[in-house]
Amino acid sequence: MKLNDHEIYVYVGSYAEEELPGIYVYAFHTVTGSLRLVEQYAGILNPSYLTIDKGGARLYAVSEGDEGAVVAYAIDPETGSLNRLNSQLTLGAHPCYVSLDPRGQHIMVANYTGGNVGLFPITDEGIGSVAANIQHEGSSVQLDRQEKAHPHSIVTDPAGNYVFVPDLGMDQIVVYKLDANQHKLMRENSVSVKSGAGPRHLVFHPKHAYAYVINELDNTIIAYTYNSQQGTLAEIQTISTLIDSIVEVSYCADIHITPNGNFLYGTNRGDDSLVVFQINESDGTLTYIERISTFGNFPRNFAIMPGGKFILAANQNSDSIITYAIDQETGRLTVVGEPVEVAKPVCIKA
Repeated sequence: MKLNDHEIYVYVGSYAEEELPGIYVYAFHTVTGSLRLVEQYAGILNPSYLTIDKGGARLYAVSEGDEGAVVAYAIDPETGSLNRLNSQLTLGAHPCYVSLDPRGQHIMVANYTGGNVGLFPITDEGIGSVAANIQHEGSSVQLDRQEKAHPHSIVTDPAGNYVFVPDLGMDQIVVYKLDANQHKLMRENSVSVKSGAGPRHLVFHPKHAYAYVINELDNTIIAYTYNSQQGTLAEIQTISTLIDSIVEVSYCADIHITPNGNFLYGTNRGDDSLVVFQINESDGTLTYIERISTFGNFPRNFAIMPGGKFILAANQNSDSIITYAIDQETGRLTVVGEPVEVAKPVCIKA
């Protein structure tokens, strides 16, 4: 949301006790890449993932606890401030992801520990009662992390017809058909990944029929072609996020593509880096460009700012946000400014 000619509002979710600030509002300068704190909000436990509607009128936040919830806020278009509307239980423990369908009619939630996904209608009051609640069942080879289903994200395809749920515990990407009129999710198919990979987040290419999933446990990204008529994915490449790294233990987290579709980025927690790939638009394959330190510990989510010129990366365990300038020709990253201190930042949305 635009604040003035050179600033937009940015929202940061974090791990925090309910009585402490958990959601932060910053003004981001689109020319210099600087951040300044505007407001901060308590009253929600562990708002670890956020999403904002296309018009910038609403913000939705998960409350990642044993009794999971999702909370709706109205955004003041002038000040960027938040006014809490209502909340709904997610019917599962530790919701870790919330997203909207492109039509702006529903929000969708993935409950990591609960193993279930939910669909909620959007109402004038905020969030309506749950319309669909689907339990995943399954496991895979890493018994400490894949002992049961763990859906880690939930996103629609660009047309809003199919819903994709990377399930870390099952080593599958589960695909649902979205019936927006009937408020239903109907299981359509699933895509298995390599055993022990642990699929986490998925992103679609902004221009072409490609999709990419980042795998938390084996530190890889899989590139797919996407059949939008059938809602199916076909693998075309698997590539490591730790090329040239010597770290022994690391876990992937987030994945995003620049608005022009030229470059893809992912985070490594342990290696504590952002990895950069160029996308071949003719076939969807990835070519490694570089890895760059996040100059902090355990980078969780990150955000490519509107316009595609900057990245903000959240270091969860070292309480900092790092700003990078994106080289528009090469995709390479350069740190700009000083780190911004914020307690346990894990999600950034603009």
